[in-house]
Amino acid sequence: MKKTLLFLAILFSVSLVAQQNSPDRIQTNKIKKLSPSFAKSQTPIWTEDFANGFPAGWSTYTNNAAGGLATCPWKHSYVGSWGYWNTNQGASPAAAINSTTAANGFLICDPDSANHWNYGQPSGTTYEYIESYFTTSAIDLSGYPNVSLEFQQTFRFNNGLNLKVSISNDSLMWTDYNVQGNATNNSQSSDPQFVSLNISSIAGNSSSVYIRIGWEARVYYWMIDDMQIVETPANKIELLEANHGGWYTTATSQGFALGYKFYPMNQAIANPYKFEGVVANLGALTQNTRLNVEALDDIGASVFSSTSNDTLLATMDTNIFVANNAFTPSNTGLYNFYTWSSSDSTQTDTINTSSIVTDSVYGRDFDNYQSYWRVGRNCGGMVLGTYYDVYDTDNLTSISAYVSPISVPGAKIFAAVYEIDTNNDKIWLTQSDDYTIQTTDLDNWVTFEIPGGVNLMAGSSYMAAIGGYAHPVDTSAIGVSGDAWTSTCYIQDNGCNIGSQGFGDWYWISKVPMIRMNFGNVWTTGIQDKSSINQISVYPNPTSDKVTISFNNNKAEQLSISLKNVLGKTIFSNKQSIAVNAKQVIDLTTFSKGVYILEISTEKDSFYEQLIVE
Repeated sequence: MKKTLLFLAILFSVSLVAQQNSPDRIQTNKIKKLSPSFAKSQTPIWTEDFANGFPAGWSTYTNNAAGGLATCPWKHSYVGSWGYWNTNQGASPAAAINSTTAANGFLICDPDSANHWNYGQPSGTTYEYIESYFTTSAIDLSGYPNVSLEFQQTFRFNNGLNLKVSISNDSLMWTDYNVQGNATNNSQSSDPQFVSLNISSIAGNSSSVYIRIGWEARVYYWMIDDMQIVETPANKIELLEANHGGWYTTATSQGFALGYKFYPMNQAIANPYKFEGVVANLGALTQNTRLNVEALDDIGASVFSSTSNDTLLATMDTNIFVANNAFTPSNTGLYNFYTWSSSDSTQTDTINTSSIVTDSVYGRDFDNYQSYWRVGRNCGGMVLGTYYDVYDTDNLTSISAYVSPISVPGAKIFAAVYEIDTNNDKIWLTQSDDYTIQTTDLDNWVTFEIPGGVNLMAGSSYMAAIGGYAHPVDTSAIGVSGDAWTSTCYIQDNGCNIGSQGFGDWYWISKVPMIRMNFGNVWTTGIQDKSSINQISVYPNPTSDKVTISFNNNKAEQLSISLKNVLGKTIFSNKQSIAVNAKQVIDLTTFSKGVYILEISTEKDSFYEQLIVE
């Protein structure tokens, strides 16, 4: 007999592995992300670091649920998965778990490798589900009424399965804990994750405690190391998650309530920042618990604080807490949000999130290129997109995207806008002209004008997207950055069979595409010659120190020269009269590396060019 408990493990993330070009299974529910805090363990009662191999007295069990050949017992290892999924196509192992004592070995279950070596092909429909578990010998916890099991793990899985830790005090009746947390399919977990389970109700004060760990999986792998049992403190709460968008408590029918990294001021005023946190009580006593949040501006001054209502949180329970007040920013710029939970007896570590209030840029990515999705492939032209809620009606004038350095100059891509209906269907609205990728676009932002703009209505959700075309050699790809909320970032399969569904279907992905919406001025890649001042040269571009602007004009003119960063903020401006055939030199040595928009205008005309500072 067994009993399955809701997920009560605390998963402490210390690093994330970027997802490479692989599809995620479609999901519909909102899934919480993992906490970036770190466990503070008590003195161990029992430990196992696998320094002496697979422990004597422990047992393993494996069974092919389909009756096939492949089996997959847990084993002691110094290396990671040999599965076909990795970039070496099974020719060499993937990385080992990054646990504290990985150097002396750990335990691994590798069903992708077992299936591949039996069936000699990449992951596919012929891969079979394999049961695989290991069980410890009896552990004496007499005299310890409040105990927690802790270990380090890393894994990659698919097909919505459960990673089970089972506890028994007689080896007959088992209680299951599902420890995959809220990980997404086809995406590796943090490496390592620190898991803490309060097992007092089964193991407390027992002289014969057994631990069984395993799953029934087709792919990919699960590694475990540094197991220990510690005394559970009387007062211990943990903040599992924190966000500044309203994701947990906003119904999907009212928008996705995402925590935006770049948030236009008009949207922030219409929908102020909301603060939520998921708190677990892992202590032995009930706690009167609350959520706390403080916002600091870009110079470190406190500009906002709030708390939630107090709630009694029983041992092993979790609850979503919502701050009583929302934050409406008064200025553009960076804001850091510090969130923690406290009770009458203890408090948690702090989770820091941040957001940049902009003039006109709307973005979800973390602004640090991590990996990519290909949109132009030899098998088809894909479409990659990310969702946005619109709270204040505005005119979308352009879309910006980060072109991956794996792209081939000469490949053609385009930007598109979709409306998201109540069924989560994507309704095409408009798209840009095709754009040919230039060498200077690689590893840089490119902006696509939406001809005539498109009005985005308050109360609706939209998707900003980039598409490509099938071509035998001209690959095009867009960068991704940061973990995505479930079912809010997608790729459309147009001929490459990235999943089991049909042509034109959408698959949600677990990384945020670096695709942003722009309201206001249109900044397009390259030169727009619009006027009598169109005889302008800008060089060198890219540059690392100075840029020269050469005016080939036949009369003196009054000009305004300005530079804006990718957030739309003016960081240089100058008004002056120029003579015939004049030159203007701008010193950029104090500027950060990145992409800027140079704007030169008279009373009637304007000139724009993308300027790259290296």
